[in-house]
Amino acid sequence: MLEAKLTFHALPYEMKRTVIEFAHTSNEYGALLLKGLPADLLLPPTPADSRRCPLKNTYLSEFWLAVVGEGLGEPVAYAQEKEGQLFQDVCPTRHNAEQLSSESSTILLDFHTEIAFHPYLPDFILLYCLRPDHERHAQTIFASVRFMDPLIPPAYRAVLFEKAFKTGVDYSFGSVSGMKGNGPILPVLYGDPYDPFMKYDLDLMEGLNAQAQEALQRMRQAANQTKNFVRLDTGDLLIIDNRRAVHGRSQFTARYDGMDRWLQRMLVVRDLPKEHGHKRVIETVFNV
Repeated sequence: MLEAKLTFHALPYEMKRTVIEFAHTSNEYGALLLKGLPADLLLPPTPADSRRCPLKNTYLSEFWLAVVGEGLGEPVAYAQEKEGQLFQDVCPTRHNAEQLSSESSTILLDFHTEIAFHPYLPDFILLYCLRPDHERHAQTIFASVRFMDPLIPPAYRAVLFEKAFKTGVDYSFGSVSGMKGNGPILPVLYGDPYDPFMKYDLDLMEGLNAQAQEALQRMRQAANQTKNFVRLDTGDLLIIDNRRAVHGRSQFTARYDGMDRWLQRMLVVRDLPKEHGHKRVIETVFNV
């Protein structure tokens, strides 16, 4: 990671400035796409089990994730997700094809803040594409709170700032049932009322009363009205501001033939949490 930070500071001025500006102020979309990064040329088959990193002869994807991650903040991992790996393989698996998981393919992975239930949620999600899906149909979708906020009536907007919502714990963190509302109570919008941050999970969040439920429905409508998408190709690196935008992924066809869609993911916080001894692996455990 030290070498990655030094490399980031040696990047061309415009690229370095763009990443640093995004880290400080984000942008209207809450997303930044870097295209044409060097890619691993001789890839092994797409992993059949994304909990295990395949043996790669070159590590350009990991290198660029680390370089850009260090430019944004501090790369981290979570002990309960993918065994605490910093570099996480994201690819379809047969046993999770229909689960609310990054390993799904046959279902829409709807708008969500990454691990919205967690006390130390990541500030940024990085997705590097090693291999697109066969038909190149898979869309990574995202929606920015800066576009959504003006579409929500003031009465519901006020409710979204209240601790009136209970979110669920992700499947990958041990919630096998995928139940809604088995996590903490929190507000959806927080921070500056004129430029708020957002924690939102369409699939796993529920309101504690009828007004809160209606406010969530208004959020759903606003997200769908303002959504954007990209189809990631080899050498693309997408950065999502996890406080400003929700993201998801469309359905696509997985063949399980070693040539399926293969992304690598890295999670980044602005500062390593002192409560965890400034370690890169955050060890909060959820029992659900």
